[in-house]
Amino acid sequence: MDWVAGVAAIGAALLGPPEQTALPPAWQEIALRVAGPGRPDCTRYEVDGTAWPCLPRFTLDQSRAVNGWSRDGQIGFTRGAIERLTADEFALLAGHEIAHWYLGHNGSSRQAELAADRLGAQLACRAGYDVASGSNLFRFLHPDRHHPARATRIEAALRSGCQAEPGE
Repeated sequence: MDWVAGVAAIGAALLGPPEQTALPPAWQEIALRVAGPGRPDCTRYEVDGTAWPCLPRFTLDQSRAVNGWSRDGQIGFTRGAIERLTADEFALLAGHEIAHWYLGHNGSSRQAELAADRLGAQLACRAGYDVASGSNLFRFLHPDRHHPARATRIEAALRSGCQAEPGE
């Protein structure tokens, strides 16, 4: 079994059969690829002693806006995100939200958003997605007191340091 199939199997075990998965299968696969081997320094144990990586649970909200969020190990996306984003853009959004969880962010600040942009870009890139193409995601996001300007966020993503080529 290759790495992607293994991660998909783990995700299915954690989230139940595909018909019960909140995200459509293609988007679930992208999110699992970006999540990689799971939250660093975290292992989930079953009663029988079976060990699993700590992976977030992915959910879908019916809003048509393009958005995502991370709360208590649950990563949510809007229907607008899966309907309007390309695979590269969705991978960058998934990476950003997964990064919030991996980094233990409990609140939002400009610094936390930029840290999640940087790590999220690395996660998406390592999963084989094109961060430069994915950075078009930021056209949907609006700066506010917690979210930096688009240009600042694009620069943070593009300077993430990932050297993997798309498709690797």
